[in-house]
Amino acid sequence: MRIIIILILLMLQPLAVMATSVAPGVLEKDPDKDWTAIAPNDFNTNLNYSYEEIDRHALNAPSSAQATVESLAAYLIEPAKNDREKARAIFRWITENIDYNVEVLFKGGSGATNSEDVLKSRKSVCYGYSDLFLSLAKEAGLEAVRISGYGKGYGYQPGKNVSGPANHAWNAVKINGSWYLMDSTWGAGYVSKEGKYVRRFDDHFFMTPPNQFIFDHFPEDAPWQLLDKPVSKQKFENWVFLEAEFFNLGLKLGQKNGTISADKQINVSIKAPEDVLMMAKLEYADGAAAGDGYTFCQREGERFDIYAQFPRPGSYILKVYAKQKDNPGEYNSVLEYRINAASGGSAGFPMAFEKFSETGAYLYGPLEGKLLAGSSYLFRIRVPGAENVSVVCGEEWTHLAMRGGDLFEGNATAKKGDVGIYANFGGEGWEGLVRYEGE
Repeated sequence: MRIIIILILLMLQPLAVMATSVAPGVLEKDPDKDWTAIAPNDFNTNLNYSYEEIDRHALNAPSSAQATVESLAAYLIEPAKNDREKARAIFRWITENIDYNVEVLFKGGSGATNSEDVLKSRKSVCYGYSDLFLSLAKEAGLEAVRISGYGKGYGYQPGKNVSGPANHAWNAVKINGSWYLMDSTWGAGYVSKEGKYVRRFDDHFFMTPPNQFIFDHFPEDAPWQLLDKPVSKQKFENWVFLEAEFFNLGLKLGQKNGTISADKQINVSIKAPEDVLMMAKLEYADGAAAGDGYTFCQREGERFDIYAQFPRPGSYILKVYAKQKDNPGEYNSVLEYRINAASGGSAGFPMAFEKFSETGAYLYGPLEGKLLAGSSYLFRIRVPGAENVSVVCGEEWTHLAMRGGDLFEGNATAKKGDVGIYANFGGEGWEGLVRYEGE
């Protein structure tokens, strides 16, 4: 393919449907082939490369050049300086011009999957995307293959076993003697939770590093993982569900196990660059919303701490979203965990406003979302850049003492209704950071 604050969130669930027909050119098991001869790429070298010119050329292909696979390939590679640019031009044209066939996804069948038919209909599933890429690559003089396997695509949940026939297909291309992985289906867009196809180019799926690709692509033939040590199917199934935006934003994770057993609360930490903001949402495993206030997300140095509590025992999906701080758009899904909670009944966390994340504030306490009216609590919060911080209950303001640097703390008595923490960053205005419920 979330809510804290008013935000519209879109699931970036990649697509994964595979046609049942077999077409020539697909990579299949061959007992006589020496699979160990596959040369993996070397992503230890600097792969920064500007595709601006070749992308522009691909996106401006005239209709006359798009009549046949042969004419399209000839046009796309005309200005290419090397095999990498040839592969890029093909990938970029496909991702811009072929729509995903959501009717096949939801109603079954195969639709157009032959490269010539896909070129005419401009619609297909992964098998058609990969066949068109393969045909164009061969016309361009590239050595390419189509790989069958399992994809963690639309509707996938962490902890789900992958079984039965392969459900996805993608490509690999040999460039300068090494193989590189790419998926034009997922690079073109995604199916929203409403079942609509959304075209959205994702550069992550072009020449994706194998150690990233393996989190959502498992080939039937292990050597096409292009890893020094191939991953087992069981490990692939057990891993956390990481989406493309996780890698696009430069996030890092310690807990790779996608299923976590918990009691009343869990804490997951994710390393993130300074310009990244995060938020989280908890859902029941059947897709029903667990309600607001059961997750809390805050930054501590180079990491985000994400807490989750549970309204009752059961199985949940913890969904984490992120975006760059200067991006005015929505948060995008970056990862999911399955949480098996042995107990529940927690009161939840306070609600954090956007300013809380933007400033890098960190709340030490209280962390419970509901406060007992008439009781005194120690409020302790770090707010970078703040000149004053206060706890507000109705019309009563309790100013917190600055304890050196950006740490503020003090005692305040809760009252019924909203209890908020506000900060002043200079001037007359105050910004809301956190809101509790006094009861």
